Amino acid sequence: MDIVVYGREGTALTDMIRDTAAMQYRLLHFLTPESYDAYLAALRSSVPEIICIAVPGAAGMEAAIAAHELCPKASLVWFAEDAAFGAQSYRVDCRYFTAEPVNGAVVAEAIRHCCSVSGYADTEFQEVEV
Repeated sequence: MDIVVYGREGTALTDMIRDTAAMQYRLLHFLTPESYDAYLAALRSSVPEIICIAVPGAAGMEAAIAAHELCPKASLVWFAEDAAFGAQSYRVDCRYFTAEPVNGAVVAEAIRHCCSVSGYADTEFQEVEV
């Protein structure tokens, strides 16, 4: 599973993602671009299942817009420093949005939600039509 993690503390976020129950037995490949240009290149060169953004301010919004345009089928997770960006998260079909601070429990909930809506979930997270 390809996961793009863009933003500050990328290594800390990859560790939190790796430690979630939903990712425990999956083969994970992380791309952690350091700049916006590297981020765009990562989106163009891979087919990520999950894109995790933790960039402050309008730069985070631009990163979310780029993710939506370049990888519309990916599950987008956006950790913003300002809850006011929540309205914009709907525009880019964000699967999980929250204002910081981010901790392991928040990341686990975001990843669990992404897996349940993207088809990568374990059976306990899948919705079943009766």
